[in-house]
Formats: sequence, structure tokens, C-alpha cells
Amino acid sequence: MANNADGPEITFKASATLSGKQFYIVTLDTNGRVKVADDPDDPVEPMLGVLQNEPLAIDRDAVVRGDGKAKAIGGATIAPGVWVTCDGSGQLAAAVANDNVLGFTTEAAANGKISEIMLKQGAGYVAPV
Repeated sequence: MANNADGPEITFKASATLSGKQFYIVTLDTNGRVKVADDPDDPVEPMLGVLQNEPLAIDRDAVVRGDGKAKAIGGATIAPGVWVTCDGSGQLAAAVANDNVLGFTTEAAANGKISEIMLKQGAGYVAPV
């Protein structure tokens, strides 16, 4: 079970309604608004962090945690201590070759469940095999 998480938060504007997307991994769109991340190896739209609230309309405040401990929604079963990225729907996935790394799990993650991760901005990419 995820503990209370803490880390720096930054407020952006939402690109759309993000209802039901709290604790999903997000990125910025070309207009500088927050959207759900959907490509783990996109160099143009790197992952920004984890959404901390649920903006109910475009241009509403979207609070994003970008570093430190955070709660995130698992997209698969992931062991503790594994480098993570996003899957195609903004949930946690184990990072593989060429993925942009968001951080690592501090506890086991499970599909659709909230777990704790350690965000490490600038962690880089998983080396190709």
C-alpha cells in the first residue's frame, strides 16, 4: 500500500478533462498543457511527472509532482526497485530498452492499483540491448 508521498509540485493547465486520471503519468502537449503520457520513448514529449488532482475541464489547474516520492497507478505487476516508465495509457510500466525513465518502484506495483514510486527527473533512458 502506498504511503503518503511528498515531493515538489508544479501547477500547469490541463489540455482536456482529466477526470479519473489522478496518479497517472503526464506530459505536456505542444501548447504547454498537461495531458496523459502515452509514449515511453518519445523524445519530443518526455514524461513530466504524476498528476496529483483531477482537472475537470480544459485550462483547469493540473498539479504535477515531478520529483521525490509519488503515488502512481500501476499498468502491470512490477517488483520493487524496478525502473519505470509509462505505458500507452499513462500507467506505470517496467522500463525496457530505449524507454524514457521516470523513476523506480519503492514497493510492488499491480495493474490498476495505486503504488509508491520514487520520481527521478533526468534519470535518462534505458540503454538499448
